[in-house]
Amino acid sequence: MSPKTIQQSLTFLFLFTFSTMHAQENTPIITGVMNDTLFQTEWYTQWNDAKDYQPNQEVLSKLTELPTASIQFMVYLGTWCDDSRKHVPVFLDLARRLNWKYSLIGVNREKECPLDKKACKSWDILYLPTIVVLRDGVELGRMVETPKISVEQDLLDILRK
Repeated sequence: MSPKTIQQSLTFLFLFTFSTMHAQENTPIITGVMNDTLFQTEWYTQWNDAKDYQPNQEVLSKLTELPTASIQFMVYLGTWCDDSRKHVPVFLDLARRLNWKYSLIGVNREKECPLDKKACKSWDILYLPTIVVLRDGVELGRMVETPKISVEQDLLDILRK
């Protein structure tokens, strides 16, 4: 095993001290608050189903013009969920480009959060991914499961409220 592989493996284990991971159908179910570092590993490269996605540049330009200092994104996802594999990578690309504040929360197949099972229920998380957009802690809107138009356009529409 190469030193890089060992380092990635140890990083992965360290990041999920408070998470749980279950092998089911050869797909790890990772739950809990996820550190962004996970989404820079080999696992993510294989998990990401949106590698070739290119955001609409016109919409991206409009997103850069919006004030987002008071905006927080709560991203509920399932590592086992095909829609999460398609749409969360697109969100992460946008968030990194636009320097957005976000939290990634992995849930199990029952849409439960591991540390506080009521948390997902209080946010009414029924389908994944669910991206909840908050301004000063108040929900502006959400993108649920699949975008109506595109991830970037749906989020632009929410942020313009």
